[in-house]
Amino acid sequence: MSEENKNTESEQPAQDKESFMDGGSSFKEMPAAEQPSNELNALNDSNDNMEVHHHTHSGHGKKTWKDYFWEFLMLFLAVFCGFLAEYQLEHTLEHQRAKEFATSLVHDLQSDTAAIDIQKKSSELFIAITDTLLNLSKRKLEGRDATQFSFYTRFMYWTVPISWNRATFEQIKNSGSLRYFKNYQLLEKLMKYNALVNEIEGEFSNHQIRGNMLLKLINEIIDPQYHHDISKLRLMALDTMSRETKEYYFAAKTESLENKRKEIREMLNMTFVQQRNLRYGIDTRYIRTKELANELIRDFKKEYQLE
Repeated sequence: MSEENKNTESEQPAQDKESFMDGGSSFKEMPAAEQPSNELNALNDSNDNMEVHHHTHSGHGKKTWKDYFWEFLMLFLAVFCGFLAEYQLEHTLEHQRAKEFATSLVHDLQSDTAAIDIQKKSSELFIAITDTLLNLSKRKLEGRDATQFSFYTRFMYWTVPISWNRATFEQIKNSGSLRYFKNYQLLEKLMKYNALVNEIEGEFSNHQIRGNMLLKLINEIIDPQYHHDISKLRLMALDTMSRETKEYYFAAKTESLENKRKEIREMLNMTFVQQRNLRYGIDTRYIRTKELANELIRDFKKEYQLE
């Protein structure tokens, strides 16, 4: 082989090597099929981003005890605030209901005080008539004296109780609504008032029993015709009866009562028991009950700002 050919063969690889090392046109002009596609590059970038994102998420997703504490605190506060709102609403409704009951109770108590006054007046009339009968019994019961005795005897079986207004209290008690009244001193007074009313009613129940026993004696004493004529009269009518009206009834002709002394004696003894208990009611029970009723009226008006 000639020397020229040797030089040619030895220079060719060096040129290719130089072209490769220099990044020459031979690399730049590589066919498109041999270059990486744009889609592949995009996919690689996407994979890189996903890997980075996944790494970031796993780092922040792990909760500490502080995170759990704040979540629990927020939940607790939400529940607690709801409880407070419900409690406040219930408290408002109970106060409104208590005010309605208080208004009704005030009306009932005012009616009770008026009924006590009427009962006191009736009791005073009964007591006075009993004294009149005792004085008349000391006379000879004939003529006008016998007629007057029969007239007043008619009223000795008076057994009209006090007309209490207890509907509101019974409704409150039976429905368990006493809890609406948060002022326990006021509630204690109301219970004490109820006890006084029960005491008066219990005594008047005995008064009615004795009145029914008196009725038998009264029917044996009074002449039936005269009893019929005065049967329309009521005890309270005596307070306003004119002198002329009384004289009309006293002028009637009745039979002698001298032969009925035994019945008169029994009747008077029983009426004295009635008189004593009614006097005690006037001097003690009625006074205490009315005073407490008026005190309750003032307290309810002040507590619930009633007119």
